Amino acid sequence: MVNALLGIQIISISFAFFMVYITTLHFKRGAIGGLEYGFWLAVWAAFVTFALFPRVLDPLLAKIFVTRAMDLLMIWAFMILSYLGYINHIGIKDLQKRITKVVSDEAKKKAKKA
Repeated sequence: MVNALLGIQIISISFAFFMVYITTLHFKRGAIGGLEYGFWLAVWAAFVTFALFPRVLDPLLAKIFVTRAMDLLMIWAFMILSYLGYINHIGIKDLQKRITKVVSDEAKKKAKKA
């Protein structure tokens, strides 16, 4: 086994550390809470772990009949992105309804004054 890091591992670890930095910035600004901050730090720590030690996933891969760890990670990534896209869509629809209600209420108030 080669002890040197592969290029993709270096890129993955660099990306994870960049995301830890971004997450910390958002936490310090108050954009995310402590629970979210802890969750994202755990996600990026797992990301670094899997990048450094890709063979850690081998027992799981054998049980679910997936050939490579990268295939499993891609499946997870598509599932997460699909979920986030759906949640984003629902949130936007909710905001549209709220904005429509606020605009409608303001228009009614102005109409009564006039």
